[in-house]
Amino acid sequence: DDFESGSIAAAFGGVTTVFDFTVQGKDQTLKDSVETRLQKARGKCHVDYGLHVNITDEPEIRLWELPELIDEGFTSFKVFSTYREAGMMVTWEQFRQILSRVDERGGLLMLHAEDNDEIEATTREFLSANPAAPIFHALSRTPFAEASAVFHAAEIANQFDASLYIVHLSSYDGLEAGVEARDLGINIYLETCPQYLVLNEECYQRENGHYWITTPPLRTQDDCESLWDALASGEIDVVGTDHCPFTIEQKNSGEGFFNRTPNGLPGVETLFPLLYTYGVAEDRITLEQLVRVLAKNPAKIFGIYPRKGAIEIDSDADLVIWDPNQSYTITADNMHGRADWSPYEGMEIKGKLDRTILRGQVIVEGKKFLGEKVFGELLRASRHK
Repeated sequence: DDFESGSIAAAFGGVTTVFDFTVQGKDQTLKDSVETRLQKARGKCHVDYGLHVNITDEPEIRLWELPELIDEGFTSFKVFSTYREAGMMVTWEQFRQILSRVDERGGLLMLHAEDNDEIEATTREFLSANPAAPIFHALSRTPFAEASAVFHAAEIANQFDASLYIVHLSSYDGLEAGVEARDLGINIYLETCPQYLVLNEECYQRENGHYWITTPPLRTQDDCESLWDALASGEIDVVGTDHCPFTIEQKNSGEGFFNRTPNGLPGVETLFPLLYTYGVAEDRITLEQLVRVLAKNPAKIFGIYPRKGAIEIDSDADLVIWDPNQSYTITADNMHGRADWSPYEGMEIKGKLDRTILRGQVIVEGKKFLGEKVFGELLRASRHK
């Protein structure tokens, strides 16, 4: 997806605000990576948008850029504790430096939490056994690797009394590490995604199981249930999407190696329908809890509340009308992004989108997209509190 196709898919899913991630090239400044991403969004995005700033290239010499970006309203940054082979990983010492600088300036650091040493060791083992087996993707990126990274990052956050946001938690072990950190007084936010709630590792045993390769991988059904319980209890703050779709041709480009298959799944159009169907309609969470984890909490955490995430005077009139008495089946053909397959193919949805309203303007009505001349506004965030 680009901003045009992705934002149309978002609108058909009842999503009126998206946060995209910058992509930092080799030797590229963070400021330039932000401007490059904004150029792609201007005049293309049909919902409102903000940016999270990825820090992946020479992070220790990018620290000087952080104050200016935060002053300009780009207050959230993301780092990775894995992907050494792709040149994206930060060391724990680099993580320490970035977290300290981001937090002291009023920003928020986000972490893709997996222990790289553990993953590299297990990946070598499974590649030697059968490089084509998609299930080995899940077995090589263990819940222990996730929990270990969450625990290590939380320890560092505690040293600085800093806030930390863990993206796309996938496992009971990772969740428990985050909850234990919070119980110790560490200000840690926990996020999961629909794929870790409604899909499990059995997908890797299907025909074309490599289509479902995403990172972190899909886990066991017990992990799914643990995450649902954490949503109901309030231990998980946000449900995001990690929207990263690929076509079938792209998914097949891994040359028979599970570690070369493009990682990612589409998710922005199915976020609300899946949470409503498998959460609210099945009495796992309430409608009020759904609103909190999809709208109010992320708006507060990322500094755009109460413009977003609230129905109040002076808030944007972003509204979704959902008919709970209808139903439909997810297929690749009725999705609006550019992926030519869906990980949720054949899943029945309880309810159906009637209208999506952005700042008082109807941009989706039934099957019609009415937002061709409506373009999203850039959201500049306030400092993290």
